[in-house]
Amino acid sequence: MTGKMMAAMAAALTLALPTAASALDRNYDVIVDGTTGAMTRSISVSVADLNLGSDHGLRQADSRITRAAKKVCGWHNGTILPATSDYRACFGDALSDAREDLGTLAQAQRQG
Repeated sequence: MTGKMMAAMAAALTLALPTAASALDRNYDVIVDGTTGAMTRSISVSVADLNLGSDHGLRQADSRITRAAKKVCGWHNGTILPATSDYRACFGDALSDAREDLGTLAQAQRQG
């Protein structure tokens, strides 16, 4: 990767982070980021239609986040290849971060 490409990617991420944070606050979206190698992918998961104050709503949100974490980390349905250590690390980090954001949203929704 060239220096210009790295600088462009850093600038794009710098501009995208405030947008992701505001999406979390306004739209009840959870941003799921997965990094494998030098590539980071993100998916916005909407939980606006869920009651995060209920166990059922939290389970539905967690299911959506889990699917998104698999996707951003490169999981392909129907594959018979074993999960690599890179995939497991990516998935664990993506899921952990997204669940933390979900907890913040659930707390905010409970408080009104």
